[in-house]
Amino acid sequence: MPSEYIMYLSILLVGALAIGGISVTMIAINNTMDDRAIETNLENILQNIAEVVHNLRVNGENQIELGATEVNEYIILTLPESVHNEEYLIEVRKTNTTYSLVASLLSNTDFTVSVSLLISPETITISGSIESTSTVSRVGFIYDGITSSIVLVD
Repeated sequence: MPSEYIMYLSILLVGALAIGGISVTMIAINNTMDDRAIETNLENILQNIAEVVHNLRVNGENQIELGATEVNEYIILTLPESVHNEEYLIEVRKTNTTYSLVASLLSNTDFTVSVSLLISPETITISGSIESTSTVSRVGFIYDGITSSIVLVD
């Protein structure tokens, strides 16, 4: 009789461990899927901003070629305030060869997504940042008669 009791307890313990293992696995899969969804959404946002930057640059350079002595052109962006209930920050980062747009979560700055603009720092200056909670986010092309720059404005 005691051996049957021990056998039943062993089966119960193995079942509880199996359920616990399955639960931990499902939680890990859910967290991974959430991270992937955030990463994909941030990358889409960065791709849209990169397209705006390139369009502004082309339009601004066309105006300069047509004889403009000053250009102040801004495009208002429509950005989501959060991605999966996470607020984010978009910054411009410069390397020796190109500029990149980098998005990071405000709650976890280690979580970043980057998109290269493929624009040489020798041709134009790009700077600025945008927080997702900003009321009016803009990207602008500015030419003062000497230098051209693109700015991300909160």
